[in-house]
Amino acid sequence: MDVNILNLKRDYLEGKVIPFIGAGLSAPFQVPTWKMLIEKITEEYATGKYDFVRESVKILLERNDYWKAIEQLKDFLPITEQDIQTQIVRIINELKITLEDDSRHNYFDIAQMNFKLYLTTNYENILNEYVKCDVPLILKDVDLNTQELFDTKRIFHLHGYLSNPGSIVITKRSYQDLYSNNKYKELLKLVTGTRKLLFIGFSFDDQFLRQLIKDHREYFKGEHYIILDNPSELKVRDLKTEFGLNTIQYNSMKSSHSEEIRRLLSEISESDTEEDIYDNESESKDSNKSSPVVLGAQISEIDQRVESNLFYKKLEIENIDPALRDLSSAFYVAAEVYIRNLKKSGMSLDVINNVLGKVLIKYKEKYYDTYRKYGDSLQFVEVVHETLEKLDLGRLSNLFNENQISDVDENRGLIHILTNDENIDIWWGEKRQ
Repeated sequence: MDVNILNLKRDYLEGKVIPFIGAGLSAPFQVPTWKMLIEKITEEYATGKYDFVRESVKILLERNDYWKAIEQLKDFLPITEQDIQTQIVRIINELKITLEDDSRHNYFDIAQMNFKLYLTTNYENILNEYVKCDVPLILKDVDLNTQELFDTKRIFHLHGYLSNPGSIVITKRSYQDLYSNNKYKELLKLVTGTRKLLFIGFSFDDQFLRQLIKDHREYFKGEHYIILDNPSELKVRDLKTEFGLNTIQYNSMKSSHSEEIRRLLSEISESDTEEDIYDNESESKDSNKSSPVVLGAQISEIDQRVESNLFYKKLEIENIDPALRDLSSAFYVAAEVYIRNLKKSGMSLDVINNVLGKVLIKYKEKYYDTYRKYGDSLQFVEVVHETLEKLDLGRLSNLFNENQISDVDENRGLIHILTNDENIDIWWGEKRQ
């Protein structure tokens, strides 16, 4: 299996993936793309003495410069931003069709998967028709705390929604106003800090999305994924180096876009069988010489900002000394990189979860004999770190070869990996968010 698919599969099974839905997924419903919308509006308004606007807009669309194309319409035609928003709603509602055959699209496939939060730049309501959650939300109108965000199924329309034409983002200025809002920054930081995005239905010539990641690159430092049809090696490399995206590839020439995406989604969401786990464990035990070395975190990774992560916030609310918070952050990054590379080396997900289970037991042990006894959160963190330095894996040790054994810093960071999971009740004292 391709290493990117394997990593995405494991992230999905651990509940760490959020789908980010683009216009390509709505193509089977004949929902027009941004380019098609601008072309339609240009055809209707750029007539007579305004005919010269057509050629200018055509050149800009060929360059995928949608913002300048919109500005051309506003500058030279008797049309306002509000008019354009209204026309977008009308055109989409007129052209969108209903599909009775769910095999012709992938919204049904996504709805069958175990996601709680969905992000989309689409305006129409197709995703909600299949996911069937509460009323879709415009992100800027929502005020949620950390726990509520992932508690129930939600669909966030980042660029507006058909039922509210004024919410539709179409110009560079409206984009800048939207993403300069502190609420957006905090929500982006929270989502990308605790989860990994899976972009589906994007060609990545999407000007809004490219600008989003460029403008908020600090929130996209982790690993995220994009599904693309037969991309060139140059495109794959550029997406990785420029945007930090791992590409999941398919080839629609073999069948169709929807069939190939369905195959990938099925592969990602399918749990490993006991036989698969046994095979992985056997390979890990018998490949001391051939297994790649699990390298540790590099300097550039250790220095990444993690203040928005849940594990860090739990240290903050107990007023843990900033120096110890900084040290804990380094341990967290070391452990996160270790686990990521351990997966790449072929270690079974069940084995990794068993190791984390032992870490959780050690935490509970120290909670009982240290925190309950002395009530000192700082001492509690230090004792847990010290205990994990000498983590005994027992029988699991036989499943690790010498290239896969963790060091003391990675061991100490494992507790913060667990603390970063909102589904696991790990705190450093009595305070809660």
